Amino acid sequence: MYRKYKKGDYKYADYKKAMDAIYMALMVLMSIGLFLIGYFTTGTERNLLTIVAVLGLLPACKMVVSLIMSLRVKSCDETVKDSIESHLSSEKGYIPLFHLYFTSYDKNYYLKHAIITDNSLIGYSDSNDFNENDFGQHISTMMRKEGIKDITVKVFTDLNKYLKRLDEIGKSERDIEYDQALYNLVMNITL
Repeated sequence: MYRKYKKGDYKYADYKKAMDAIYMALMVLMSIGLFLIGYFTTGTERNLLTIVAVLGLLPACKMVVSLIMSLRVKSCDETVKDSIESHLSSEKGYIPLFHLYFTSYDKNYYLKHAIITDNSLIGYSDSNDFNENDFGQHISTMMRKEGIKDITVKVFTDLNKYLKRLDEIGKSERDIEYDQALYNLVMNITL
């Protein structure tokens, strides 16, 4: 459904909001249209098209929930994006991701940007009340369930420190391994 941008791309969050709103509106309008066609052709709301219209509202309600959740993801400023991208090394084997919104039973966690590299999830959140310990425990629990071990989680709330860490990773002499299992997990547990 969201083929233009992949989850983790910079424009994905705004694109997903727009597509969720369009699909939700189409589904609601289709259900209303079916109800009205049934009502005007039979003269009563007690017809088969009313049942189809009501059942058509189920996926529309699912899209409403998806839209509400995607509206919680705030877009990263263009200046922050540019400064992060200027510190990324294209030769290194890490996966850069924007707009990661993690949900848990107790709290939700939002990372403006993160990289997955060498058994590590390193991220940046502009929220001053971001609780790195709780987030680390949540991610560790999810990784244990998937059989992923020995992963380091570090989240910076200061952009300059995060950019400095990206520079350190970029200057590293050792080869960095692409971590597909951690990438898959992050894609499955984020919005």
